Amino acid sequence: MIVGILKERKPEEYRVPLVPEAAGRLVDRGHSVLVETGAGVGAGLPDDAYARAGAVVGESARAVTERAELVLKVKEPVPEEFEAFFPGRCLFCYLHSETRPALVDMLLEKSITAIAFENVRSEDGFAPLLAPMSVIAGQQAVLQGMRFLWSHEGGPGVSMVAYPGLEPPEVVVLGAGEAGLQAARVAAALGARVSLFEIDSTRMRRLRGTLPPNVSLLHPRLVPLEPFLFRADMVVNAATVPPESSTHLIERKTLAAMKRGSVIVDVTANIRGAVETVDRYTTHGDPVWEVDGVVHYAVTNIPGAVASTASRALSMEVLPYATEIADKGATAALRENAALLEGLTALGGTLCWKEAGEFQNRPWRTPRETLGLRGTARGGLP
Repeated sequence: MIVGILKERKPEEYRVPLVPEAAGRLVDRGHSVLVETGAGVGAGLPDDAYARAGAVVGESARAVTERAELVLKVKEPVPEEFEAFFPGRCLFCYLHSETRPALVDMLLEKSITAIAFENVRSEDGFAPLLAPMSVIAGQQAVLQGMRFLWSHEGGPGVSMVAYPGLEPPEVVVLGAGEAGLQAARVAAALGARVSLFEIDSTRMRRLRGTLPPNVSLLHPRLVPLEPFLFRADMVVNAATVPPESSTHLIERKTLAAMKRGSVIVDVTANIRGAVETVDRYTTHGDPVWEVDGVVHYAVTNIPGAVASTASRALSMEVLPYATEIADKGATAALRENAALLEGLTALGGTLCWKEAGEFQNRPWRTPRETLGLRGTARGGLP
């Protein structure tokens, strides 16, 4: 199979889905790998590294998509890329299609087989292609957010590193998934007193006894959240609340009682989701704004700040799935790999992702129905 790797077009996005060593593994299996010029440069991976691995480098985006049967990216195609995609190809990347109707239009009109990194799930619900970026996002949430506590950044001059004899900084983390857990661990390692809120009792039981001593694991239905928010120097939201939700974990009225100059880092960054006052996305170049004296950080590609590390972590997880698609073809791989099937977003002009269908009020069918498979999919869907 011919596999294509595209350079990202979104601002400040430097990651790449496969590093040169991974591309070389595909070449060793008899596949051809086409790499758009400069695809890995922002992650410290020059074109000649891909060439040494056996890939064909120096192609334009359109030249890659014209020939490649499987196209790999990190982020979803943006509108200016749509015309470069040819009908009948397979696209494998983060898609987040539920909030991108124009992208769904393109995928359906061109009968593209689209598989979303974020929805690939193992039988126990683990998301192997989302997990490495969640880990990095959680780690970086504290490291990126703490600079806005610094005096020369206009902050209150609070150090996230504890000083002997002084009260430690206070950090609240919402959600003990991969991102929240990593945020809590990094903040704790710096010396902060961390309050980690989690609503899933099963996950709480699994985490007991595994956390640093300066991390308190709390249930928001048993322990009121607001007093902790009022004391916090930094709040990291890693809980998922749908966009435009009618309820929020941090409401606008809460900000009035929070510390002036405190920082909210919204890792999930759903507009008016967990944090009512998150009404925009931001970038690494212009990452924050203030509401009632509280700094808000809602960068949507936090791992892009450490593109080399993020690319290598992502590549390790993407390679086995990309290899299976290249070896067997997309349809056979989807039929034989239940985790990959969970990520199917579109196939042959049919929308297969429930949340995109419901959010955009479009007709959709389950992946199993679309492929004509018998039995019941996870979650009880036919």
